[in-house]
Parts: sequence; C-alpha cells; structure tokens
Amino acid sequence: MNLKNGRFDKALGVSLLLAMLAVAGCGSDSGGGGPIVGPAPSKTSPGSGLFAVDCGKDRAYIPLSSLDNNGNGQVAVINIGVNPDTTDPRVTTVSLTHPDIPVGTALDSDHGLIIVTSGQTSGKDGFVDVIDQKTNTLVAGSPFAFPAGSQPGFFGQLLYNPTTHLALLATCNSSSCSSGNPLTGFVTFDPVTHAFGTIIPANYAESFALNSATDVIIDASDSSGAGAMDSVDVAGERACTLTDSNIGSDQDGASTDSETNITVISNEDGTASVLNLNGSTFNPGAGTPCTLDEAGTLPNSVLVSGLPGETAGSAVNGKTHQAFLIEDSNSGVSLIQLPTASVNQLTSGDLGTPAISSIPNDPLGNAWGTKGDPYAVAVGECKNTGYAVDSSFQFLVQVDLKTLQDNPSNISTGLPAGSCAGTTTTTFKCTNGNGVTFFPLPGVL
Repeated sequence: MNLKNGRFDKALGVSLLLAMLAVAGCGSDSGGGGPIVGPAPSKTSPGSGLFAVDCGKDRAYIPLSSLDNNGNGQVAVINIGVNPDTTDPRVTTVSLTHPDIPVGTALDSDHGLIIVTSGQTSGKDGFVDVIDQKTNTLVAGSPFAFPAGSQPGFFGQLLYNPTTHLALLATCNSSSCSSGNPLTGFVTFDPVTHAFGTIIPANYAESFALNSATDVIIDASDSSGAGAMDSVDVAGERACTLTDSNIGSDQDGASTDSETNITVISNEDGTASVLNLNGSTFNPGAGTPCTLDEAGTLPNSVLVSGLPGETAGSAVNGKTHQAFLIEDSNSGVSLIQLPTASVNQLTSGDLGTPAISSIPNDPLGNAWGTKGDPYAVAVGECKNTGYAVDSSFQFLVQVDLKTLQDNPSNISTGLPAGSCAGTTTTTFKCTNGNGVTFFPLPGVL
C-alpha cells in the first residue's frame, strides 16, 4: 500500500486493483479501440492461421468459406465457454460489406479487436476488416484497402504483436501473387489508426511465426528450399536468410515461443523442425543482403520425426511451452514439449516425446479432416486447449492439451449418440468426455 501525506494514494490504488483484476481474469473490456482490462495479453503470437481465438473472452472467430445472402464474406463468432451439448455456441455471424472470402484473422488483445484479411482475386487489391469484439460489428471505415497493387492472396496470414501494438500482414502482388516482387512480403497495420507501413519484400508466406519480443518473423514459404528460409527484421525493414540443415523442403506451419525464442516449422512429411534462435544475430547490422545466424554449434536445432504424415499447421502455447500441430486434411494431432527456459544449444533431450493422437468423427458421423491452406489451427493459452476447423467448415473442435499430453489415446474416443444443442441434423453429441469438444458452425442445421 502506498501512503501519500499519510493517506492512501487513490489513483495508485485503482491502478493496483485493475492490475489485480487483470491477472485474475476478472476484468471487463471497453471494446471499440479502447484499452482492455482483463487477462493479460500473451507474450507469444501463437502462430498464423485461418481463425483467431480469444480464450480470455471464450470466443473464437471463424472465417467461413461461403458468402452470405447478399454475396458478402462472413466471420462466425463462437462461444467456446459453453457446453455445446446443452447450449448452442453460435453467437452471431459478422457479414463483411464486400464479396470476398476472408482467409486470415488475428486477435488484437489490447484493444478488443479482430483483424480480418480477404481478397485473392487476380488483379484485385485486398482488404482488411476490423471487428469490434464488444459489439461484433465492423468498425467505421471497414474495409481498409491493402497498399496499392497488393493483396493477402490465397494464404492471407497475419499476426498481432502485443509489444508493438501493430499487426503484421503477409502481402503479395495482386496480379501474380508470387515471390520476388517488391509488393510481396510483409506490411504492418495499425488496428486503431488503420495506417499501413511500408511493404518489406520477402517470399510469399504460407504461414509465419513472430517473436513478439524481438519483432522478428520466420517465414514458412513454398518459395524456400530445403535448409533455408526467410527471416524478417521488421524494425530494420529487411528480409534475411536463415540457414539450418534441419529445415525441410516443404515448410508449412510456423510458430514461435517468444519467451525462449524456439520456433517450430512443420514439414508435411511426418517431421517438424525445432529451431533454437536464442542468441541469434542479424549480419550485417543493417542493409541487404543479410543473414540471421544461429548461435552455438550449427545446426542449433532438432528434427522431430514420427509425426502423422501430413502434419502441417502449428501453434505454440507460450505458457506451457508446447507446440500443437495438425494434419492437413486428415485427423492427426500432435503435441511437442519445448524447453521451458532459454537454452544455448538445443538437443533432442530438451524436447519431450511427442504425444500423438487423432480427432474422432464429428457429430454428423463424418471422418475429421482439418482445413489446410491456410491452416486452421490455434491454441487457447488460458485453458491449455488446441483448436482446429474441418475442411467442410462444419465444426470447430477443441482439444484439451493436458489430456493429449497425458493420455493421447483418449482423444480419439468416439462421440456418444445424441445431438448438439441448436441442431437437428447431428446424430452424436458434441463432447466425447475424453478431452474433445465440437462446436457447430453456422452451416450445421
């Protein structure tokens, strides 16, 4: 307690109370671009993907693959805090004001905003829409046009950096959407002022990882070959080359633990590259060409094998220091334990044995296949949960990662007979009682 002239400093007391509420997760949000009082934002950007999860508010924001009745794109808002066996989790669907399918979303936890990218038509520039979480409506001015001549393209990935309070968007040239063009790379976007930065030329990202502490991007791109990939010095506005012999030839899902500077790259061949970038440095200090050099003995990495064959997308839980990985169009899921503290040299002994399982058939009885390209994977740090969306956009699935870690075979337990709340077509319940819960999307009647 702070006393001022023998009396309690009221302003400081209020600040301390708000801080305690934030830590306890008991705050409320102001929405609409104002500051958020609630669970502290993660220091880790969990990995770029199709949809965004706000575990502090028990909400998931899922871009849908179809247009609404007016021919506009849509984003479903799902309540992931309810039991879908008894409560319909579908809160609302936010319609965009233009005929574009959204391909990427990110959570701005500082201002209660959801950032959405769309636009992948050849010769047409892309858009950014911003959704106010408090009202589930678009903020004034949406959509905001991408920098002239650019769009998000087919993958359309983006992440929000809670340190710089800026979003980072992957871009490509609107006419060709290929690497090697000055409009292809990354650009910053301010979710509050809606201002774009200058495009940093780089390879076109299939997905990318962001270290929110160092503001460095690791880009998984089809344009990169085996043993090398792009690393982007955002502050220096330059793309450099990261070389590591354990990097695969088909780099897919990328995610980074910002606390330990460990990056996970899935290779869609049953392996994942775990890179230790602790102590890495850009050389030279400015300008291009340049490299991002690992510290320690090269390669400062481990190639994890034995994963499901189509393992592609990944997302990191920065609190448990684990990577949740999904298969592209198949049901396999994996969990890799990463170091819980920074290490100078990464060895296989620093990683736990991967926990591997599969998602059971959905409540309609259909075999599960996770959406790929862009990868539909995310984590909820608050409750240690992983999420995926199926290729048909019927369900969002939640996987309890503690169960996956301790009893991976339980995850694949089939659903009991019944139905999901609010639906008439499901023949099985939404929960299997063994760590898996399905949340119906608007397409399920």
